[in-house]
Amino acid sequence: MANLSVSDVTVIGGGIVGVCSAIALQEEGFNVELIDRGLETQAASYGNCGLLAVGEIVPISKPGILPKIPKWLSDPKSPLFVRPKDMISQMPWLLRFLWAGRRSKVLEVVEGMTPLLSRAEQDYRALLDAAGLSDKLVNKPNIMAFNSKADIDGDSFTWNLRTSSGFRHRFLDTKDLKAVEPSLSGPITCGLLLEQWLQFSDPGIVRNKLAEFFLSRGGTLRTGSVRNLVVKGGKATAIALEGGEQIGIKRIVLAAGAWSGKLARDIGVRVPLAALQGYHHQLPNPNVTVNHAVLYANGGFVLTPMETGLRIGGTIEVAGLDPKPNFKRADIIAEKAKSVLPGLNTSGGKQWMGPRPFLPDTMPVIDKAPNHDNVVMAFGHGQVGMTLGATTGRLVADLVAGRRPSLDLAPYRATRFSWKSNVTKPEESNDLIRYPPY
Repeated sequence: MANLSVSDVTVIGGGIVGVCSAIALQEEGFNVELIDRGLETQAASYGNCGLLAVGEIVPISKPGILPKIPKWLSDPKSPLFVRPKDMISQMPWLLRFLWAGRRSKVLEVVEGMTPLLSRAEQDYRALLDAAGLSDKLVNKPNIMAFNSKADIDGDSFTWNLRTSSGFRHRFLDTKDLKAVEPSLSGPITCGLLLEQWLQFSDPGIVRNKLAEFFLSRGGTLRTGSVRNLVVKGGKATAIALEGGEQIGIKRIVLAAGAWSGKLARDIGVRVPLAALQGYHHQLPNPNVTVNHAVLYANGGFVLTPMETGLRIGGTIEVAGLDPKPNFKRADIIAEKAKSVLPGLNTSGGKQWMGPRPFLPDTMPVIDKAPNHDNVVMAFGHGQVGMTLGATTGRLVADLVAGRRPSLDLAPYRATRFSWKSNVTKPEESNDLIRYPPY
């Protein structure tokens, strides 16, 4: 017999998407319970680069990427690396990822991502103002740095799409760049000022402060690992936790990040969700000053000045859901950072690795479960999870409240990955050991 939750809605996952969804549901008048392994756990919402990347509408896989793949896959220092032992198991996802890079599909993704990202800032400002955290969104634009203008011109496909979609950028020559970021040196000669991109003071702090806000308004936090969902009669009826406890539920929001794919199978939804590992090197005393978040295109990493120090983050490592950290990846980007920041002090730094939930087309799933009308899904945000937290939360609240969403959610449907439906009928089960725990 399951213990009955007193909540109207149970949100699985305490990352930025789950926490923002929980707050948005409270605003609708729902009594909300949040289930997470522990808000102190250092997943993607803690370790990301902390950007409000509102112009990140073009997917990673795009025309021109294919010739670069062999070098990337074989070079451990490349921006994208597949661990050799995982090459075979991850190949189906990689092939889907490459196929999503054809021009027609990229244009479709841009059309889908633009309305989401266009409202990210206004949704966050409203949320952070309500929570008394408006100072956590830093009012400085981001900079993308390049070794040469030829590097910018070589990716005119991306920049033209961003411009035509309403996302502005301004060219910075060597003098301009030196004026705003005097510490940058080495091979960097120019950049682009990304006028609408902002950053958070520290993404982990923002997530934790929003969780405190949720709790202060009567929300409930249950610490536990979700093992599987129990379904009967076309509804999810309970959540099974590791250790045997079952929690009876009324409605579920599945926002468990990289672990969402396994839990979605319990409701008959199969999506090609991959956990792509990201790394960072956090420096409490960097000995250099960086004024803006700087994305170094040629180096494949981001420099973000935070209230907790300078974060050097980036890289994409394909290594499965829960691999042992390979902190050489963090060392690599720290060494690369030294080449453009003379005098950078990397001693005393803290390394991190965490999974970012990626779907092959790099668009999220924001959808009602096709065969379970009491389940809403919100996962797979890839590199824009932090950016889209507040916006996704508002859309989740629309779906749970039974209201027509303010955006057309067709591009983010869970069934988009196959020419035929990828929804299967789940077995009704009380099985407690079906999948590894979330």
